[in-house]
Amino acid sequence: MCLFGLLRLLKYFEIRIDTRFIFSLIPYIFVGSTLRVIEDANLINPPLSYLLVTPLIYFLVFVVVLTILLVSIRLRPQFHTLFGSFGIFWAFLNLLILVIAEDVVNLWVLPAVILIALGTITPFYLLLRTNRENMIILTSHLLDAASTFIGVDYLSYHPKHVIERLLIEHTGTAFSMIPLKLTILIPLLYLLDRELHDAADADIKGILILTLIVVGLAPAIRNTTRMVFGI
Repeated sequence: MCLFGLLRLLKYFEIRIDTRFIFSLIPYIFVGSTLRVIEDANLINPPLSYLLVTPLIYFLVFVVVLTILLVSIRLRPQFHTLFGSFGIFWAFLNLLILVIAEDVVNLWVLPAVILIALGTITPFYLLLRTNRENMIILTSHLLDAASTFIGVDYLSYHPKHVIERLLIEHTGTAFSMIPLKLTILIPLLYLLDRELHDAADADIKGILILTLIVVGLAPAIRNTTRMVFGI
């Protein structure tokens, strides 16, 4: 229901959910995730901190991002670069707050997560030769799986989701999240490409692509940022 509500809203403002729009939204995934880390670090006191917990943070970010989007459209018809730049600036401010307030404890985690994800995705890219959107989805979820692997196996973090816990307990390692992600996502992306290929399906496919990116990238950023700062 929320997805179709968002789709109707974007159609009302005549915003196409194409590759440019999806790319311009990615910085705001960093915004939401780093805001969660700021709350995890207890850097904001109540009652303002209540706005950064689930589900209020979703409404907060949605309202602010929608406002920035409408302002960007008002200022510039080709709004994507301006809109994305606002997001990059906001995400930078969040990271600056964390760098000033917290110590960098595990800097090695960042390149490790990236290298594991890229090392896994590169053979699939060479074999599948798929489109950019699919590669971003796969990379986002592999970053999530890699951050879970490092956090659980090396830094004593605990998985929150039931399926993650059961799989890790059964296999003895969080590395099992990587083949699980690939096993689920590759057939799913194949179905999306096969079933939603007409121009009439473009917006529906776009919103599904955006959702899959958010579901993978948001926890990847939050997990990795928390580990880097030891939160």
